[in-house]
Amino acid sequence: MKVTSIALDGAVQRQTYADLADTARDCAAQLHALGFQPGDALVSFGLSSLDQMAWLYGALDQGVVTHLLNPQHRPEDLGLFLQQIRPKLVLHDVATAGAIQAFQGLLPGSAVRAMTHRNAEGAVGYVAAQFPEDSLSHVCYSSGTTGTPKVVEYTHRSTLLHTWACALPDAMGLTGADRVMPLMQNFHASAWGAPFVCPMVGAELILVPPTRDPAQWFQWIEEHQVTVLGAVSAHWLALARYMQATGQRFSTLRRTVVGGTRLPFEVAYFIQERLGVEVCHAWGMTETSPLATIERFDSSATALGHGQPVFGIELEVRGDDAECVAEGAGELMVRGHWVAVGAEQDDWLATGDFATLQADARLDVSDRLSDSLLVGGAPLSSALIEHRARQVSGVADAALVICEPGSGRSVLAWVAAPDAEPAAVVAELQAVLAQAFEGWCPTRCTVVDAFPYTASAKVQKHLLKAQIAPQNESDVAPTLPSRADA
Repeated sequence: MKVTSIALDGAVQRQTYADLADTARDCAAQLHALGFQPGDALVSFGLSSLDQMAWLYGALDQGVVTHLLNPQHRPEDLGLFLQQIRPKLVLHDVATAGAIQAFQGLLPGSAVRAMTHRNAEGAVGYVAAQFPEDSLSHVCYSSGTTGTPKVVEYTHRSTLLHTWACALPDAMGLTGADRVMPLMQNFHASAWGAPFVCPMVGAELILVPPTRDPAQWFQWIEEHQVTVLGAVSAHWLALARYMQATGQRFSTLRRTVVGGTRLPFEVAYFIQERLGVEVCHAWGMTETSPLATIERFDSSATALGHGQPVFGIELEVRGDDAECVAEGAGELMVRGHWVAVGAEQDDWLATGDFATLQADARLDVSDRLSDSLLVGGAPLSSALIEHRARQVSGVADAALVICEPGSGRSVLAWVAAPDAEPAAVVAELQAVLAQAFEGWCPTRCTVVDAFPYTASAKVQKHLLKAQIAPQNESDVAPTLPSRADA
């Protein structure tokens, strides 16, 4: 039972959980020697690694609250968070050593040091701190897909309950025989809880640096004999294309837990039926720790949804009349023992997602409310539209932007593949989308050089919307009228 950490330069480190626990105790003793008290703040500014894990575990032991800052957030957001946190200690790694220097002026009372800088001074006679179970354990920040990242606080109690829920057979279903590789970093919703559930069940954990190269993901999976992969839909869209193009097959991978936007049915079918990897599609968000619902893909079904809530989670939808019901369509509401909400919200979190909830609590999230598109009174998934657009020759990537919620007007932004002819591509986009969606087409199509992405591989549509708004309409080929405008 061990943890494997891969650095940006490809260097590999390994530790057993027992050795990692010893290192974590050294970190805890050092925090104790530095005068940290339960509730004090520590900032961890770096990528997933053994060093980051040791400091996180050590801080938990002392009741010290670790803020897992995302280095890929905007500098102005990071600066604001650091001013609000007022940490006693800021830890960085090799990848963030240069970036943290820009914030030194905002950290007058903070010590700044490398995560590798630790010693065992004070370990003799050291004991774990005592604090209530509902004390803060750590803090993550949402990906900022729709604007300024949200601050999400977890407690020791909520983290433990979420970890137990993840370990259930019909949730992630991990065992001591598994080797788990999350493509998400620890700062992204605690890497979906992997740093907690893997040691709980004895599964090996493989920590990897961020990259968007599917060939590299495949290499890591094979080299480290990964059995369970944690990935968002965008990861799998790229990985499935790579596997199909190269004819490669996995030798050990048996299951994937997929989050983010809904995976297209045919992609899930290819992963499960052609690659032999069981697809478990989950829904959640940073505020839900993140696991809330999960569904195992059934290839005999006609669609893939987001499943049913795991034990401990309740769902409702709120309609236009502001009434919450257990069945219907509207804004998704969620509550549970590991859902982070303010006291004024009566335990229910308004997710900002448009969803349909069946009588058996089966969930289907269509879009963000701000991105929702109703055609003929029924929700039309932007993720499905984007998937269809990517299948058009000459389209390297696609993203649908809603001009104004409820207006029916939309722009399909697309990134051109090499040698693509824009006019021909737009004409084919019109034909393909109209055929796939009963005559519906976006109001216009526009080509861009690249999309702005979050660290969790999500398109930042608020930035993309601002990017494409000033473009000259004469540069965009006209499209068919949309049904929503009829």
